[in-house]
Amino acid sequence: MKNFRRYHLVQKEEHYWPSFTDVMSSMVLVLFFFIVILAVKQIVSARIWDNQLNETRLLLSGARKELEDINRQLALKKEEMLELEQTVSDKEKYIQGLQQQLGRDRAALAQKENELDDVRNQLEQISLLRLNLLKEVKKSIEQELGNSFSNGDEPLVTIDNNANLVIHSSLLFAKGSSEISSNGKKMLNKFAFAFENMLKNPSVRESIDSIIISGYADSDDTFQNNYFLSCERAIAVINTMMEENPALSRNYGRYFQASGFSEFRPLVEEVDEAAKSKNRRIQISINIKDSQVQKIISDYMNRLP
Repeated sequence: MKNFRRYHLVQKEEHYWPSFTDVMSSMVLVLFFFIVILAVKQIVSARIWDNQLNETRLLLSGARKELEDINRQLALKKEEMLELEQTVSDKEKYIQGLQQQLGRDRAALAQKENELDDVRNQLEQISLLRLNLLKEVKKSIEQELGNSFSNGDEPLVTIDNNANLVIHSSLLFAKGSSEISSNGKKMLNKFAFAFENMLKNPSVRESIDSIIISGYADSDDTFQNNYFLSCERAIAVINTMMEENPALSRNYGRYFQASGFSEFRPLVEEVDEAAKSKNRRIQISINIKDSQVQKIISDYMNRLP
């Protein structure tokens, strides 16, 4: 009985250990496979991480290059900005200089305009002197002769826009003649004494260069005849004034000159006899000495830089 039990126990132990070994072998094998899978996974993960790291490094490198490019562009833009600011500053200084120069030029121009105004005023005074002298002569003659200076509503002695004394030829001559009429001699007598009184003034004599008596005809005759007629009438006026007042001839005859313009320089278009009558005239002009004008201009020119 004891032997039977011992046999039975030995047989049980022989059946137990092979099963345990199989289990342990299976567990080791599973563990091995698990370790292998884990190792493979780690290897795969490491490679993935390496790839991702490389990609990240590449991206980072590209980003660095882009950043460097951006920094270089920014540096260039800063340089351009500095250059532009310098250019703007230079332009502003240039414009400021131009504005200052413009201010100086305006001040100089204003000064020159004032000087020109002075010159104009002086020249106007000379023109007014001519006008005022002839006005005085005309006024003194009108006081002496009264209504004989007009033909109805139309004056026969006038002062034109150029400060010339204009005498209608009918007051002095018959048509086509250069002989002074009796009424014309009376008128020229008054002119002779009026001019003498004017020329007695030393300041007036210093300003006057000449007194020009000009004759004008109409177009009824030939140029030659009209030219001779206009010249003869001007000479006749001067001669008659000198005869009427010998003192004028003796003291101031050198101031008088005669000229003729034939039918040229008409006052109006000769459409009828009334128009032709207006163009037949004697014109008295007073020329101021050029030296006065030249002195005014010379003084102005000397003030120029």
